[in-house]
Amino acid sequence: MTVTRTPGTATRTPGAAPAGQGTDPGGRRGGVRIAGLSIRLTTGAHILAMLAVVVSALSLRAAAPGWHAGAYAAATAGVVALLLASMIGHELAHAVAARHHGARCREISVGFFGGTTHGRYQLPTPRAQWHAAAAGPAVSLAAAGISVAAAAGLSALGAGQLTVMVFAFAAWINAVLGVVSLLPGAGLDGGRIVRALAWARTGDPVRAGLASARTGQVTGAVLAAAGLVALALGHIGGLWIGLISILMISASRAEARQVLSTVALSGLHVRDILPLSASPVAATYSWQTVRAFLDGEGPGAAQAGLAGTAATAFPLRDVDGGLAGLLTLSQLAALRAERRDTTRLSDVATPIAHVVTTTPDEPLSGLLARMGARPTIPAALHTMGHALVLGDEGALAGVLTPADMARAGQVGALYRGRRTR
Repeated sequence: MTVTRTPGTATRTPGAAPAGQGTDPGGRRGGVRIAGLSIRLTTGAHILAMLAVVVSALSLRAAAPGWHAGAYAAATAGVVALLLASMIGHELAHAVAARHHGARCREISVGFFGGTTHGRYQLPTPRAQWHAAAAGPAVSLAAAGISVAAAAGLSALGAGQLTVMVFAFAAWINAVLGVVSLLPGAGLDGGRIVRALAWARTGDPVRAGLASARTGQVTGAVLAAAGLVALALGHIGGLWIGLISILMISASRAEARQVLSTVALSGLHVRDILPLSASPVAATYSWQTVRAFLDGEGPGAAQAGLAGTAATAFPLRDVDGGLAGLLTLSQLAALRAERRDTTRLSDVATPIAHVVTTTPDEPLSGLLARMGARPTIPAALHTMGHALVLGDEGALAGVLTPADMARAGQVGALYRGRRTR
């Protein structure tokens, strides 16, 4: 157990979500707002847009030759705009439906593989889960139909081939988005629909989660077989189908493990796995250099240097004493030795806006669900499975690590059925 305590120290907590809520990761604000929801495009979405620019520029010129460069540029911009609008519309539908059923939705995030927020909404009934999951594909398939009608209408009116191609691309994008999202795999809308149906039939959300995970594994196996057949017939697209099947099987197995972990943690709260530490570690100042921290020349490391503490994660404070981020040993190890004298801890740590925060009263099952959110920056990969625990008035109460959560799952499994909370 790695616990960090600084009793009585008040901290500001930018990005700290209230316990039990995982619907607005990081508490980020700003950007475009639609229907009261903040729209955020992650780095992955920007990469996808750049890829779409390249593919569209090449495809449009080949499909509709003879136009001037400005027309191709405008058409490419239209395709990219429709791609992003389609993905945003898909996620907006999920969020609006979830909010209709009582979920607290304030932001949607769109990444390379689609939405990064849907799936973490706390929905009370199978009907609510089914409606929220089906809303996205329904909007995408409707948009595909509208795009087909628009392309046909423009063609009948004698519009240029390039304009018709833009709407044809929009129809294809929305059709693929709607159909693929309906596959019954982990993390996909189809998997959530299967889970909702199983929940309604059995009345047990845990059994429903396991049924959804097993269905995802079967779907992945079927896709793997289809990929092999496609390759045997000489279709290179079988490689993509095989890759998707591998990802689906892996995600389904991870979902099954998460369901079992949630069961093991049922009834436990953060305070149950946060005992007093025998040798507390003070929060570290973010402006220290890595060298000073490793040599124990400032607050945050033991006097004998890093070797003098058993901690594996260290909270950082800014000049005003507020929380600035979380630093792990893996982040320190990733930095080249020659840069330690000039690199500050804040340069390698995960910023506080991307760190999961909790309180001693939050149920561990809810915290585990929020910890499963996909990182949106590279630094956050090192702090996955970590959480800063905040006590009264935002005082730093400790740091939970993956080892703490693993031990909690084992303890929960041993005492399952004996807890009365």
